[in-house]
Amino acid sequence: MKDHGAVLSRAHAAGVLDLLIAGVNPDGWSRQLQLAGERVHIALGLHPWHVTTAPENWCQILSGLLDSTPTSAIGETGLDFGRRMNPETFDAQARAFNTHIELAKHHRLPLVLHVVAAHHQALEILSQSGPLTHGGMVHAFGGSAEQALQYVDLGLHISICATITDPKRRKLRRAAAAIPMDRLLVETDSPDQPPLNRRPGPNEPAFLIDVIAALAEAREENPDVVAKQTTHNAKTLFQIQ
Repeated sequence: MKDHGAVLSRAHAAGVLDLLIAGVNPDGWSRQLQLAGERVHIALGLHPWHVTTAPENWCQILSGLLDSTPTSAIGETGLDFGRRMNPETFDAQARAFNTHIELAKHHRLPLVLHVVAAHHQALEILSQSGPLTHGGMVHAFGGSAEQALQYVDLGLHISICATITDPKRRKLRRAAAAIPMDRLLVETDSPDQPPLNRRPGPNEPAFLIDVIAALAEAREENPDVVAKQTTHNAKTLFQIQ
């Protein structure tokens, strides 16, 4: 994000005052630390895409950073069994996921979950691991209403991204309408998955207003109410003042 100053300025102008940057791999962690600031918060974790290419001591590196760095969450972690992934990575993903769960409990931090085509398996791992002391979020949720409520029952929040701006995503819209308001979050997943009306081009935090508008429409609620409640939920979950 070479123009991160301009991106932040546009976000603030749109009313998006705090940002959370999720981690993907050790190279990215160092860049996150450079961007972290008063209103830019970070989560550190090893993304499922990188579990087989990360250095063997990634967990020790991550643990050291968590001991020494102000961090709002642990992640992204989880399971990606989508078509782009080699099934030979699935066991390694599950092991890394369990490691992140233990780190989250030890450091008393919430988890940021990436789950694609593996909600059943992710829910099983979470159920077997015992209660998450500080909860977490399923980011860019794309599952069913039933799956969303199963995550909620396990103490997690559900985060909706700009895919909800696509009226063809009927399953997602039904799920978004079913999530309890106090467990609802919004995100952009920048620079990926831009809102329908912003394509082509990269996503950015300022476009969160489009996510809120589409989510409010799906839930038949006032956008201002959705914005206020999801802001409160995020600040509470990530302990943002």
